[in-house]
Amino acid sequence: MRQIKRMLAAALVLVCALGICGCAAFGTPATTEQLLARYVANDNVGNFGATINVNLNVSAMGVHAAVPVTMDLRTANNKAHGVAVVDLSSLDTRPYRMEFYAELLDDVLNCYIGTPSNGKTVWKCWKVVTTSKVDLSTLTDLLSSSELTIIAKDSDPEVYYELTVPTAKALETVFDITEGSAEVAGMGEQGILAAVDTDKIRVGFTEDCLLRSLETGGTFTFRSAETNDIEVRTGVDVLATLTDYGKVDPDDVAIPLKVRQGATPTDTPIEVIEVIGADSPLAGAVKK
Repeated sequence: MRQIKRMLAAALVLVCALGICGCAAFGTPATTEQLLARYVANDNVGNFGATINVNLNVSAMGVHAAVPVTMDLRTANNKAHGVAVVDLSSLDTRPYRMEFYAELLDDVLNCYIGTPSNGKTVWKCWKVVTTSKVDLSTLTDLLSSSELTIIAKDSDPEVYYELTVPTAKALETVFDITEGSAEVAGMGEQGILAAVDTDKIRVGFTEDCLLRSLETGGTFTFRSAETNDIEVRTGVDVLATLTDYGKVDPDDVAIPLKVRQGATPTDTPIEVIEVIGADSPLAGAVKK
Protein backbone atom coordinates (compact mmCIF):
# COMPACT_ATOMS: atom_id res chain seq x y z
CA MET A 1 0.00 0.00 0.00
CA ARG A 2 2.93 2.32 0.63
CA GLN A 3 3.90 2.40 -3.05
CA ILE A 4 0.41 2.61 -4.52
CA LYS A 5 1.09 6.36 -4.79
CA ARG A 6 3.30 5.53 -7.80
CA MET A 7 0.26 4.31 -9.73
CA LEU A 8 -1.64 7.44 -8.71
CA ALA A 9 1.22 9.52 -10.06
CA ALA A 10 1.20 7.75 -13.40
CA ALA A 11 -2.57 8.14 -13.70
CA LEU A 12 -2.26 11.88 -13.12
CA VAL A 13 0.59 12.02 -15.66
CA LEU A 14 -1.64 10.48 -18.32
CA VAL A 15 -4.54 12.80 -17.48
CA CYS A 16 -2.32 15.87 -17.80
CA ALA A 17 -0.59 14.60 -20.96
CA LEU A 18 -3.67 14.54 -23.20
CA GLY A 19 -2.97 17.96 -24.71
CA ILE A 20 -0.83 17.00 -27.72
CA CYS A 21 -2.53 17.06 -31.13
CA GLY A 22 -1.61 15.07 -34.23
CA CYS A 23 -2.31 15.26 -37.95
CA ALA A 24 -5.80 15.27 -39.41
CA ALA A 25 -7.71 12.12 -40.30
CA PHE A 26 -11.24 11.81 -41.59
CA GLY A 27 -13.94 9.26 -42.22
CA THR A 28 -15.37 6.46 -40.12
CA PRO A 29 -12.55 4.50 -38.46
CA ALA A 30 -12.32 0.85 -39.44
CA THR A 31 -9.18 -0.01 -37.45
CA THR A 32 -7.64 0.86 -34.10
CA GLU A 33 -4.98 2.93 -35.87
CA GLN A 34 -7.61 5.00 -37.71
CA LEU A 35 -9.55 5.58 -34.49
CA LEU A 36 -6.45 6.79 -32.63
CA ALA A 37 -5.43 9.00 -35.58
CA ARG A 38 -8.81 10.75 -35.45
CA TYR A 39 -8.57 11.01 -31.67
CA VAL A 40 -5.24 12.85 -31.64
CA ALA A 41 -6.34 15.08 -34.55
CA ASN A 42 -9.09 16.71 -32.46
CA ASP A 43 -8.16 20.22 -31.30
CA ASN A 44 -9.92 19.75 -27.95
CA VAL A 45 -8.36 16.43 -26.98
CA GLY A 46 -6.53 17.97 -23.99
CA ASN A 47 -9.39 20.12 -22.71
CA PHE A 48 -12.15 18.24 -20.86
CA GLY A 49 -13.93 17.47 -17.64
CA ALA A 50 -14.14 14.03 -16.06
CA THR A 51 -16.02 12.18 -13.34
CA ILE A 52 -14.32 9.10 -11.91
CA ASN A 53 -16.23 6.66 -9.71
CA VAL A 54 -14.31 3.99 -7.82
CA ASN A 55 -16.08 1.35 -5.72
CA LEU A 56 -13.83 -0.43 -3.22
CA ASN A 57 -15.03 -3.47 -1.30
CA VAL A 58 -12.58 -4.56 1.38
CA SER A 59 -12.82 -7.54 3.72
CA ALA A 60 -10.30 -8.10 6.50
CA MET A 61 -10.41 -9.47 10.04
CA GLY A 62 -14.12 -10.23 9.63
CA VAL A 63 -14.81 -6.59 8.79
CA HIS A 64 -16.46 -5.75 5.46
CA ALA A 65 -16.47 -2.23 4.11
CA ALA A 66 -17.79 -0.68 0.91
CA VAL A 67 -15.90 2.52 0.18
CA PRO A 68 -17.11 4.54 -2.84
CA VAL A 69 -14.73 7.24 -4.10
CA THR A 70 -15.90 10.02 -6.42
CA MET A 71 -13.51 12.34 -8.22
CA ASP A 72 -14.43 15.33 -10.36
CA LEU A 73 -11.65 16.97 -12.35
CA ARG A 74 -11.07 19.39 -15.19
CA THR A 75 -7.95 19.64 -17.32
CA ALA A 76 -6.45 22.00 -19.89
CA ASN A 77 -2.95 22.82 -21.13
CA ASN A 78 -1.31 19.94 -19.23
CA LYS A 79 -2.81 21.14 -15.94
CA ALA A 80 -5.62 19.64 -13.87
CA HIS A 81 -7.75 20.60 -10.89
CA GLY A 82 -10.13 18.35 -9.05
CA VAL A 83 -11.81 17.20 -5.87
CA ALA A 84 -12.04 13.62 -4.56
CA VAL A 85 -14.48 12.47 -1.87
CA VAL A 86 -14.09 9.14 -0.05
CA ASP A 87 -17.39 7.88 1.38
CA LEU A 88 -16.59 6.21 4.71
CA SER A 89 -20.16 5.79 5.95
CA SER A 90 -19.73 1.99 6.05
CA LEU A 91 -17.08 2.60 8.71
CA ASP A 92 -19.24 5.10 10.60
CA THR A 93 -16.80 7.83 9.63
CA ARG A 94 -17.30 11.19 7.95
CA PRO A 95 -16.47 11.53 4.24
CA TYR A 96 -12.82 12.32 3.51
CA ARG A 97 -12.31 15.15 1.02
CA MET A 98 -9.19 15.95 -0.98
CA GLU A 99 -8.57 18.76 -3.42
CA PHE A 100 -5.71 18.62 -5.87
CA TYR A 101 -3.89 20.48 -8.63
CA ALA A 102 -1.48 18.84 -11.07
CA GLU A 103 0.92 20.25 -13.62
CA LEU A 104 2.98 18.24 -16.12
CA LEU A 105 6.21 19.87 -17.28
CA ASP A 106 8.08 17.54 -19.67
CA ASP A 107 9.27 14.70 -17.40
CA VAL A 108 8.19 16.23 -14.07
CA LEU A 109 4.70 16.06 -12.56
CA ASN A 110 3.99 18.54 -9.77
CA CYS A 111 1.02 17.56 -7.60
CA TYR A 112 -0.51 19.74 -4.91
CA ILE A 113 -2.86 17.82 -2.61
CA GLY A 114 -4.99 19.62 -0.02
CA THR A 115 -6.60 17.83 2.92
CA PRO A 116 -8.71 19.23 5.77
CA SER A 117 -7.11 19.89 9.15
CA ASN A 118 -8.68 21.85 12.02
CA GLY A 119 -11.05 23.70 9.72
CA LYS A 120 -8.36 24.63 7.19
CA THR A 121 -6.89 23.03 4.07
CA VAL A 122 -3.31 21.85 4.42
CA TRP A 123 -1.40 21.58 1.13
CA LYS A 124 1.39 19.14 0.30
CA CYS A 125 3.59 19.35 -2.79
CA TRP A 126 4.48 16.01 -4.34
CA LYS A 127 6.96 15.99 -7.24
CA VAL A 128 7.15 12.93 -9.47
CA VAL A 129 9.93 12.47 -12.03
CA THR A 130 9.05 10.18 -14.93
CA THR A 131 11.62 8.00 -16.65
CA SER A 132 10.97 9.69 -19.99
CA LYS A 133 8.94 12.51 -21.46
CA VAL A 134 5.25 11.62 -21.33
CA ASP A 135 2.87 12.83 -24.04
CA LEU A 136 -0.16 11.66 -25.95
CA SER A 137 1.89 8.97 -27.69
CA THR A 138 2.22 7.19 -24.33
CA LEU A 139 -1.52 6.58 -24.35
CA THR A 140 -1.83 5.80 -28.05
CA ASP A 141 1.07 3.32 -27.89
CA LEU A 142 -0.73 1.53 -25.07
CA LEU A 143 -3.95 1.32 -27.10
CA SER A 144 -2.41 0.59 -30.49
CA SER A 145 -2.49 -3.21 -30.16
CA SER A 146 -6.09 -3.26 -28.92
CA GLU A 147 -8.91 -4.66 -31.00
CA LEU A 148 -11.53 -2.16 -32.20
CA THR A 149 -15.21 -2.93 -31.58
CA ILE A 150 -18.05 -0.86 -33.05
CA ILE A 151 -20.78 -0.63 -30.41
CA ALA A 152 -24.36 -1.07 -31.59
CA LYS A 153 -25.82 -0.24 -28.20
CA ASP A 154 -24.06 0.34 -24.90
CA SER A 155 -25.02 1.50 -21.41
CA ASP A 156 -23.60 4.89 -22.45
CA PRO A 157 -25.37 6.00 -25.66
CA GLU A 158 -22.43 8.26 -26.53
CA VAL A 159 -20.01 5.34 -26.85
CA TYR A 160 -19.70 4.28 -30.49
CA TYR A 161 -16.30 2.57 -30.47
CA GLU A 162 -14.55 0.49 -27.84
CA LEU A 163 -11.02 -0.76 -27.31
CA THR A 164 -10.23 -3.52 -24.80
CA VAL A 165 -6.86 -3.38 -23.06
CA PRO A 166 -5.40 -6.02 -20.69
CA THR A 167 -5.04 -4.43 -17.25
CA ALA A 168 -1.60 -6.00 -16.84
CA LYS A 169 -0.34 -4.26 -19.98
CA ALA A 170 -1.68 -0.92 -18.72
CA LEU A 171 0.11 -1.40 -15.40
CA GLU A 172 3.35 -2.31 -17.17
CA THR A 173 3.13 1.07 -18.91
CA VAL A 174 2.59 2.72 -15.52
CA PHE A 175 5.65 0.96 -14.11
CA ASP A 176 7.75 1.95 -17.11
CA ILE A 177 7.04 5.69 -16.94
CA THR A 178 7.53 6.25 -13.21
CA GLU A 179 10.69 5.90 -11.18
CA GLY A 180 11.23 3.36 -8.44
CA SER A 181 9.62 -0.02 -7.88
CA ALA A 182 5.95 -0.63 -7.26
CA GLU A 183 4.74 -2.53 -4.23
CA VAL A 184 1.23 -3.12 -2.89
CA ALA A 185 0.80 -4.99 0.39
CA GLY A 186 4.16 -6.67 -0.02
CA MET A 187 3.53 -7.71 -3.64
CA GLY A 188 6.16 -6.61 -6.14
CA GLU A 189 5.48 -5.69 -9.74
CA GLN A 190 5.26 -9.29 -10.93
CA GLY A 191 2.85 -10.17 -8.14
CA ILE A 192 0.65 -7.19 -8.98
CA LEU A 193 0.61 -8.13 -12.68
CA ALA A 194 -0.28 -11.74 -11.82
CA ALA A 195 -3.16 -10.55 -9.61
CA VAL A 196 -4.77 -8.68 -12.53
CA ASP A 197 -3.77 -11.16 -15.25
CA THR A 198 -7.33 -11.81 -16.48
CA ASP A 199 -8.72 -8.30 -15.98
CA LYS A 200 -9.50 -5.92 -18.83
CA ILE A 201 -9.96 -2.18 -19.30
CA ARG A 202 -12.72 -1.06 -21.66
CA VAL A 203 -11.97 2.25 -23.36
CA GLY A 204 -14.94 3.93 -25.05
CA PHE A 205 -14.90 6.64 -27.74
CA THR A 206 -17.63 8.92 -29.06
CA GLU A 207 -18.82 9.06 -32.69
CA ASP A 208 -16.32 11.91 -33.16
CA CYS A 209 -13.55 9.64 -31.83
CA LEU A 210 -13.06 11.49 -28.56
CA LEU A 211 -12.25 9.51 -25.44
CA ARG A 212 -15.53 9.05 -23.55
CA SER A 213 -15.06 6.38 -20.88
CA LEU A 214 -12.70 3.97 -19.15
CA GLU A 215 -14.14 1.04 -17.23
CA THR A 216 -12.47 -1.81 -15.37
CA GLY A 217 -12.85 -4.02 -12.33
CA GLY A 218 -11.42 -6.98 -10.51
CA THR A 219 -10.97 -8.78 -7.22
CA PHE A 220 -7.79 -10.01 -5.59
CA THR A 221 -6.74 -11.48 -2.26
CA PHE A 222 -3.40 -11.00 -0.56
CA ARG A 223 -1.70 -11.85 2.70
CA SER A 224 1.64 -10.32 3.66
CA ALA A 225 3.77 -9.04 6.51
CA GLU A 226 2.66 -5.53 5.59
CA THR A 227 -0.90 -6.48 6.58
CA ASN A 228 0.18 -8.37 9.72
CA ASP A 229 -0.24 -11.65 7.77
CA ILE A 230 -4.00 -11.05 7.72
CA GLU A 231 -5.85 -12.03 4.56
CA VAL A 232 -7.30 -9.01 2.82
CA ARG A 233 -9.78 -9.38 -0.04
CA THR A 234 -10.30 -6.33 -2.21
CA GLY A 235 -12.73 -5.72 -5.04
CA VAL A 236 -12.30 -2.65 -7.24
CA ASP A 237 -14.64 -1.27 -9.91
CA VAL A 238 -13.71 1.91 -11.79
CA LEU A 239 -15.70 4.02 -14.26
CA ALA A 240 -14.33 7.27 -15.67
CA THR A 241 -16.57 9.44 -17.87
CA LEU A 242 -15.14 12.33 -19.90
CA THR A 243 -17.26 15.30 -21.01
CA ASP A 244 -17.15 19.03 -21.84
CA TYR A 245 -14.40 18.88 -24.45
CA GLY A 246 -13.14 22.38 -25.26
CA LYS A 247 -15.17 24.00 -22.47
CA VAL A 248 -12.55 24.23 -19.70
CA ASP A 249 -11.07 27.68 -19.05
CA PRO A 250 -7.29 27.24 -18.49
CA ASP A 251 -7.43 29.86 -15.73
CA ASP A 252 -9.82 27.62 -13.77
CA VAL A 253 -7.24 24.83 -13.51
CA ALA A 254 -4.17 27.01 -12.94
CA ILE A 255 -2.42 26.45 -9.60
CA PRO A 256 -3.10 29.41 -7.26
CA LEU A 257 -0.02 31.24 -6.01
CA LYS A 258 -1.03 30.70 -2.36
CA VAL A 259 -1.11 26.93 -3.00
CA ARG A 260 2.33 26.93 -4.65
CA GLN A 261 3.89 29.01 -1.90
CA GLY A 262 2.11 27.39 1.04
CA ALA A 263 2.54 23.71 0.16
CA THR A 264 4.96 21.54 2.14
CA PRO A 265 7.16 19.17 0.08
CA THR A 266 6.40 15.49 0.71
CA ASP A 267 7.10 12.01 -0.62
CA THR A 268 3.94 10.60 0.99
CA PRO A 269 0.95 12.65 -0.18
CA ILE A 270 -1.75 10.23 1.02
CA GLU A 271 -1.63 7.90 4.02
CA VAL A 272 -4.20 5.12 4.21
CA ILE A 273 -4.53 5.46 7.97
CA GLU A 274 -5.08 9.20 7.54
CA VAL A 275 -8.01 8.49 5.23
CA ILE A 276 -9.78 5.66 7.06
CA GLY A 277 -8.87 6.84 10.57
CA ALA A 278 -6.59 5.31 13.19
CA ASP A 279 -9.60 3.99 15.11
CA SER A 280 -11.14 2.27 12.08
CA PRO A 281 -11.58 -1.53 12.28
CA LEU A 282 -9.56 -1.74 9.05
CA ALA A 283 -6.63 0.22 10.45
CA GLY A 284 -5.13 -2.91 12.00
CA ALA A 285 -5.10 -4.69 8.64
CA VAL A 286 -3.58 -1.94 6.53
CA LYS A 287 -0.36 -0.30 7.65
CA LYS A 288 1.12 2.89 6.29
